[in-house]
Amino acid sequence: MWIQELNLSGWRNHVNTKIEFDEGTTTFIGPNGQGKTNIVEAIRYLATLGSHRVTGSTALINDDAGAATIHAQLRHQERTVSIGITVKRKGATEAVLNGNKAKPTELPHWVSMVMFAPEDSAIVRGEPGFRRTFMDELVTSASPMMAGTYQDFDRVLRQRNTLLKSLRPGSRPDQLGTLDVWDENFAKLSAHIIQSRTKYLAAILPSVNLHYATLAGGDQVEALYVSSATPADQDHRDEATLSEKILQKLGEKRSEEIDRGITLVGPQRDDLVFTISGKPARTHASQGETWSLALSLRLATAAWLRQELSSGDPIIILDDVFAELDATRRRMLVSLVSDYSQILVTSAVEEDLPEGLSGNVLDVHDGVVTPR
Repeated sequence: MWIQELNLSGWRNHVNTKIEFDEGTTTFIGPNGQGKTNIVEAIRYLATLGSHRVTGSTALINDDAGAATIHAQLRHQERTVSIGITVKRKGATEAVLNGNKAKPTELPHWVSMVMFAPEDSAIVRGEPGFRRTFMDELVTSASPMMAGTYQDFDRVLRQRNTLLKSLRPGSRPDQLGTLDVWDENFAKLSAHIIQSRTKYLAAILPSVNLHYATLAGGDQVEALYVSSATPADQDHRDEATLSEKILQKLGEKRSEEIDRGITLVGPQRDDLVFTISGKPARTHASQGETWSLALSLRLATAAWLRQELSSGDPIIILDDVFAELDATRRRMLVSLVSDYSQILVTSAVEEDLPEGLSGNVLDVHDGVVTPR
């Protein structure tokens, strides 16, 4: 699949931007802060219903607008699909599919993309939240229907935390009974997310090793899912058993959760440990090894989506990533993605672009896109 046209209205610093694309490579050039990443962030938002830079929607809306709208025309083989989403300061988010009202959670089914960004090194060496975001992007890309599961989970987690904050030691039985109901819903959704995370991580790991061998050598990469509810060696494939384990852990943690007013168990607190030749990558990987692993995770995701999804190639987004890489890794990355249907590149300066990139070049200045 590839994107033919993108329209942005009130989206960050893009007051009213229309961009037409061809297959192949399109490069956006402009100094930092001019709106390059805002363009690719909009495509990512259609694919994941979230931003890789902020939580919430307020920051996505132009200061002078009450809403931000993204509208795109996508090419799926011989078929053109039109989708759009409007994020409001007040009121519910609205979506359209081929001119008809739709649920926002329907949109990720039509947009497949893999973004490489400067923040990717944090997947390896940063805080657990970066790894959780990577896993959840992988899950949503592989199974777009999971976008609805994540929304349900976020809603249940917020409501459960609100209830925990209102409880005190010695609360009435009816109040604790309400918590029991939320626990059951929370455990089922948590188990589904954890099972999906571990399933798709296992699916891409062989490709991660192949790409890492190309970028950095033959060291073995492994990934261990660390759950807040189960032992590290727990098999997460049985969703029903996993749900029971989470319920049990919630019971064990209930007093502490009530004291602290927050949920202490679940996928929102889990982590992923990468090792290279048996050593934890977070503490032992060099800068070069860190970037090689981060790139391998993205490349493996793209390769798996290309093979498994009926939509074909995902859109490859390279967002200011070349500035972080040495010349060798720049060339290798370009060679590894050059045969994908569509590649979108952003760069502050043309000097950072490696040889081998061709196609359209667009200048971006103060939210205005100008063809060369």
